[in-house]
Amino acid sequence: MDKNTKLIFINGTMGVGKTTVCRLLQQKLPNNVFLDGDDCWNMRPFLVNERTKRLVLKNITAMLNNFIGSGLFENVLFCWVIHEQSIADAILSGLKAPFDFKFFTLQCGEEQLRKRLEKDIVRDIRSPGVLERSIRRRNQYESFDTLKIDTDFLTADETAQKIAAILFAEDFSAKSFGFLNEDARMIRTEVFVREQGFEDEFDDFDAISTHLVLYYRNTPAGTCRFFREKGGDYRIGRLAVLKPLRGFGAGKRLLQFAEDEIRAAGGKRILLSAQVRAQAFYFSAGYTICGNEFLEQDVPHVPMSKLL
Repeated sequence: MDKNTKLIFINGTMGVGKTTVCRLLQQKLPNNVFLDGDDCWNMRPFLVNERTKRLVLKNITAMLNNFIGSGLFENVLFCWVIHEQSIADAILSGLKAPFDFKFFTLQCGEEQLRKRLEKDIVRDIRSPGVLERSIRRRNQYESFDTLKIDTDFLTADETAQKIAAILFAEDFSAKSFGFLNEDARMIRTEVFVREQGFEDEFDDFDAISTHLVLYYRNTPAGTCRFFREKGGDYRIGRLAVLKPLRGFGAGKRLLQFAEDEIRAAGGKRILLSAQVRAQAFYFSAGYTICGNEFLEQDVPHVPMSKLL
């Protein structure tokens, strides 16, 4: 693996949705493993004393060390209540293999927390006493030096998506080529030819274009091309992201990389032809419609532009 394993802690008070979010996050992140701290304390009778606390911390540390040190995973997810900084510090101090670390705290308002816990109590997932304990602990998480995620108005899947987007963004990089390299060709073939059915995907403009390839941890993720037209404007085209990496900001990062290169080359205006179904994406990046809708290989497109 070219980069360290990424260790991701997710904490928050009881009932905020940590486990559900992590299970959804597992489906969005590549090559990962998930450990729930509660699985290391699944004893009957349930005992909380100094001996069991030490035992649980040793169990957690041992499992995380095994996951990180194995070299098998890009992402190791761990969730637990972790209501005191000393708990997180004790776990981290026992880890030996190198890793990159991210710490997220899930938060929600008292009213929303009550609703979530009351549902669990009715379903006999939690005991009634957890309600007041969780609410008392809710404010303790403010002092943690973590990325706070307010889940009040987010579904569990939206919360997982938000975390995934943050994690993905850190691992994106781009390279530019003065020719159509194999990574760019592979991505365009997969997206435009196999997925969307375009027959005339590769053309003479490829020979005069700069080709950008977006990588996720050195794995090809997306591509686009741009070239300078006779009037001095630059044209971006053939922007494509492989399906597993869509929805995590890859397209916007790729577009930003292209704009940065065009700006550095002295470009003042960018033109592009957007598939009608994708025009909202370009609107969000500051592009506006500058002409009438037209068909390209029987697919509706619209001309758009942006001033740099």
